[in-house]
Amino acid sequence: MRVFFSWYVLLIIISVLLLSCSAKTDDNSSESSDNSSSSSSEDISISSSPSGTSSNNTTVALGQKFEYQVITTGTYSGTITYSLSNHPEGMTISSTGLIEWTPTESEQIKTYSNITITITTASGYVFTQTFDLNVITASYATNIAVGAGFNCAMLDNGTVKCFGWNDSGQLGIDNDTQMGDDTGEMALLTGINLGTGRTATAISAGGYHACALLDNGSVKCWGGNGYGQLGIDNTTTMGDDSGEMAQLTGINLGTGRTATAISAGYDHTCALLDNGAVKCWGLNSSGQLGLDNRTNMGDDSGEMAQLTGINLGTGRTATAIDAGGWHTCAVLDDGSSKCWGDNNNGKLGINNTTDMGDNSGEMDSLSSINLGTGRTATVISAGNSHTCAVLDNGVVKCWGRNHYGQLGIDNTTDMGDGSGEMDLLTGINLGTGRTAKSISVGTDITCALLDDASVKCWGLNSYGQLGIGNNTGNNLRIGDDSGEMAQLTGINLGTGRTATAISAGGFSVCAKLDNSSVKCWGDNSRGRLGIDNTTTMGDDSGEMGDNLPSVKL
Repeated sequence: MRVFFSWYVLLIIISVLLLSCSAKTDDNSSESSDNSSSSSSEDISISSSPSGTSSNNTTVALGQKFEYQVITTGTYSGTITYSLSNHPEGMTISSTGLIEWTPTESEQIKTYSNITITITTASGYVFTQTFDLNVITASYATNIAVGAGFNCAMLDNGTVKCFGWNDSGQLGIDNDTQMGDDTGEMALLTGINLGTGRTATAISAGGYHACALLDNGSVKCWGGNGYGQLGIDNTTTMGDDSGEMAQLTGINLGTGRTATAISAGYDHTCALLDNGAVKCWGLNSSGQLGLDNRTNMGDDSGEMAQLTGINLGTGRTATAIDAGGWHTCAVLDDGSSKCWGDNNNGKLGINNTTDMGDNSGEMDSLSSINLGTGRTATVISAGNSHTCAVLDNGVVKCWGRNHYGQLGIDNTTDMGDGSGEMDLLTGINLGTGRTAKSISVGTDITCALLDDASVKCWGLNSYGQLGIGNNTGNNLRIGDDSGEMAQLTGINLGTGRTATAISAGGFSVCAKLDNSSVKCWGDNSRGRLGIDNTTTMGDDSGEMGDNLPSVKL
């Protein structure tokens, strides 16, 4: 009995010692996990470093969004929480581990070292990982142009990039491959070869061609050329085959002449010259070249050298031009405006439907548009079937086809096609106290950049091109029913974001924002929105604002 008791006591002592050692080991393990991320009592790790890098350092351009999804691997119990430390102001991490940040200020151009991700398990285990983030200057957009099925952007360094449809070489990349419709394509998109040492100062996108005004005042156009719209005295498409852009010559504007503005219509092109004259070339089926005939120009040898300036009236010169589908408009030096070419639906604003500029003597007798007593125009925009102007008081007036409410007068009555109609034309309701800085007319749509830097669009909304988040029911078109313009809200461009320029085209719209990024919405077939997919944007709830990605320039 005494022997058994001794062994029993000894067994108890050994058990206590073992428990003591075990507790001490657990305490040490816990202490280690709190003080060193290399300990792995729960075997946690982060599977990869920030995207786009081969190391723990990554780069983001000023004005572009940085995203990094933290992915945890290993064995752990319960939920985990994420936090950031030593990070730039404004950088956030979500409950799911998504890190987001957009550097927008110039002082943020630097390297942020040892940004720390902290992961905490439900049991209190802590794991950390650091990374560096290098913020660099980025090329940013200074101008945008929306065409029929493609869009172009001019960057701050004078480079031009175009994306979307490319069946006629309109992207200017020496092939006919559309760009912007598949993952990663925008990152591979190169700037257009404008010639050795040449950069762009302005761009314009038409039906199947695009043009650039270069830094030396010359003009180059590329893409479809079936009617001579490239101005190179032939009908050869340019930009769709290897090496063509390097061979592309500047347009002959006349001896000693340079251009100050350029505008590409559907199948014709116009330039405002340094002396205030206007020259147009390409398709002339309705007199849109303003030559008092219907002869195409620029499609045969020597034609551009013979091309004369348009008769704008005795002593008159132009200060602005815009080429539409099959008509052309100009703001003259006295603030008056004239349009010529196709006049279906009254888009010339002369109270009839007679084409002008296609018969002898018509340009000499072409009357100015009645914009209202004492009123002049500062901006004019010609679309496929309607025309709009911003007046000297910031009011917007539109005329021509109105089947979808694109004139913004709360009905579907065409204006400018009947006697006295321009006298009755009212300014568009842009909102209480609001005026317009610029206007852009597309296919059955009108968009205005307002004095508060907001954007409003009205007319047809079949692809969400009005940017109001849906395209069904009463929202399939805006401006065609009583009271709609008064209720029209500005487009959501993102938190705190405003616009500095707009361009409307064939069922899509683009805006250059105050941070020099570009956002496009509407029809995205062939990747014309520049977001590496073909998903239409603006036609469903939640697609605009912060959810609308910027064009990847």
